[in-house]
Amino acid sequence: MSRQDFYYLQLAQQLLGHSSYELISMKADASELWFQSSHRKDKSIVRIVRRNFKSAVEQQKDVLYALQRAENVRKQRGKSTLTLNTIYFADFDPFYTEQSLESAPSPSKVNSYVEQLTAEKASAYEPLFERLGLTLESADNCSSEEEAQRIEQWKHKIVLFVQKKQSEEQQIAGYGKPIFTYIFLALQILMFLFLEWKSSTQNTLTLIQYGAKYNPLIMEGEWWRFFTPVILHIGLLHLLMNSVALYYLGTLVERIYGSGRFVFIYIFAGFAGSLGSFIWNTSISAGASGAIFGCFGALLFIARTNPRFFFRTMGSSFIVIIVINLIFGFVAPNVDNAGHIGGLVGGFLAASIVSLPKQKKLYIQIPAFICTLLLVGSLLFYGYHERSVYQDEPYALSVAATYLQQKQYEEAKDAIKLFVEKGTGNSNVYFVSASAEFYLENYKEAKQQLNQAVKYDSTFHEAYYELALVNMKLNDIPAATQNIDKAIELEPQNEKYEKLKQELEN
Repeated sequence: MSRQDFYYLQLAQQLLGHSSYELISMKADASELWFQSSHRKDKSIVRIVRRNFKSAVEQQKDVLYALQRAENVRKQRGKSTLTLNTIYFADFDPFYTEQSLESAPSPSKVNSYVEQLTAEKASAYEPLFERLGLTLESADNCSSEEEAQRIEQWKHKIVLFVQKKQSEEQQIAGYGKPIFTYIFLALQILMFLFLEWKSSTQNTLTLIQYGAKYNPLIMEGEWWRFFTPVILHIGLLHLLMNSVALYYLGTLVERIYGSGRFVFIYIFAGFAGSLGSFIWNTSISAGASGAIFGCFGALLFIARTNPRFFFRTMGSSFIVIIVINLIFGFVAPNVDNAGHIGGLVGGFLAASIVSLPKQKKLYIQIPAFICTLLLVGSLLFYGYHERSVYQDEPYALSVAATYLQQKQYEEAKDAIKLFVEKGTGNSNVYFVSASAEFYLENYKEAKQQLNQAVKYDSTFHEAYYELALVNMKLNDIPAATQNIDKAIELEPQNEKYEKLKQELEN
């Protein structure tokens, strides 16, 4: 053992135990360690190496190798620039000059600084330890036995530290088995086949019937529509994309968090996605996308709490995938990005509440639980009380019209019931509602709705015609004649109106 081993292992052991530094890479024999600063704004890496180089060329190659690795680390972590500080501990200097080291080509976004330490005296190492915020233990007055003992102690501590970190990472990556991922996969495939058998997964009315998120019915009290859309899909391509995503992401998240935590994360993220869609999207929505984005959110939580494991196993490319998916959602038509973002946030919050297995962190979990309660409560209050229901009206009207075409009159009434009860000023809503009442032979209700329709639009000739028909059913011929005359006045060339007038005259 040499004096350089004493200071190298001392430095390595102190960096491993220091809160300001985090180990990101290490050779099996501990002859090379890479550390990054735990401070987010600090874009530097400390690389310490215990090695003797025979020639400057050999050391030059090592510098180039380190620069390329540092560039990969920079890209992986999404840093704009990076500073690599390499410190060599050697028994002797190779045949090189400072110029030869500094002349090595460096990636444009990585700044490289190289330092070589070969001295025996502690004074040569003091500036390095001070710069890194560490305390130097001098070997100048130690006996060879004491020096060897300290070296063995530090070696043992380093080995134990690395073994502990490896064990923690193995536990993170393999805590559970993906049981519920396959259950959720089976559920969404079975529901797809069932809906195709009943009608079509692209039929709006079928989707609403079996639990798609539909704002007016949620406002009417059907709260379960925050959860049921997770197992419904609109078309085969939608099912295939989400099934593949669930297979890869779901199995990963369930292995890391365990089945119980995964179920909570998945279901809560699905709810959060539906809640986001309820507030910001007026169309119907269905699909596991919100819950799948929740899996992304759960993995982002790992990036926050276990960055070394996250960036070593998944890296910044994972974050790029999330960003691409969100951008695609904003650009592509008919994509419920509000549901995606809601699911992403919901997954992160759910993971923060349950935390990783065997990593109880109440200082994170309790605030996360409180924040989640406040956020969900605020959004639900806004959605049910503050948000204007009339923004859902155009889509609901189209759904009701479709029900009418399918001769599903009760469903047509229910689709727009909310807006009728709230006294909308949209004459078309009253007209469609009246048409449903007419076919259900509820003539008095139909008359009432049609009177509202012409109240808000006195040029609505179709409503006057319908009123005439209702008056006939109620044996009020004078009123029927008056209304058909008004319809003909507004639309003189309409043969249907003329025919009804002739019937009334006869």
